[in-house]
Amino acid sequence: MMLETVIALVFAHVLADFMAQTRAMIAAKRQPPVFALHIACVAIFSGLALGARSLDAAAAIVLVVVSHAVCDALKIHPRVDARAAAMPFGALQLFALDQIAHLVFIGLAALLWPGAFAHGFWPALLTPEHVRGLLIGFVFGGGFWLATRVGDLMLALLMAGFHRAYRASDGDDDSPQMPGAGAWIGWLERTLVFLFVLLGQFNAIGFVIAAKSILRFQYAREPRISEIVIIGTLASFGWAIIVALLTHAAFIGLQTTGR
Repeated sequence: MMLETVIALVFAHVLADFMAQTRAMIAAKRQPPVFALHIACVAIFSGLALGARSLDAAAAIVLVVVSHAVCDALKIHPRVDARAAAMPFGALQLFALDQIAHLVFIGLAALLWPGAFAHGFWPALLTPEHVRGLLIGFVFGGGFWLATRVGDLMLALLMAGFHRAYRASDGDDDSPQMPGAGAWIGWLERTLVFLFVLLGQFNAIGFVIAAKSILRFQYAREPRISEIVIIGTLASFGWAIIVALLTHAAFIGLQTTGR
């Protein structure tokens, strides 16, 4: 039951934070009406995803909504925003911490009220097969949007951080390399190899090596551009693989629980 509640709440979070929340809303989030609208979306989507009709579901929604409001209020606080803006990767770190905090509270809500989804109106209105199909839709839809839209946002923040780090290093446009880029490439490459070994996809390791070599060769005369392209490519692959693994694990979990 807990897994079903987690899936529903995570799907609602993806809808509220990355589908219903437009760029204009993000830019105007310090305005109370816009902030309130976003939090209302979190509440509405959470209620719909859970099929809320029990006290457990209401309690879970209250925890998720209140924690979401607090996290977002802290994120847009002028001091926090200024501190993040002062660091090359501050925006990425703030985004990651904010999303981790949301997921922690979603996990806590599911842990405290695991039957929030099972006691909702979806299992009452639909057959077990249709409920399972609904949950599979939640998993697939949420996983797809996390892999694509959220991956795009994180990659943009990562690349912006590298550009800022390069400009802040010495301001020398003739510098052939970006500071710390080699370490990032190494970490990303080893992470991908580690994941591919776990999955038994040894051919994919050769693909990573070939892609890196081709990109290096293509931009051999422009090391900084080469590093940017390689980091972006590996980070994009890595994020998609991680989300795919989590999505696959959710599918397996649903099969195990009988949904």
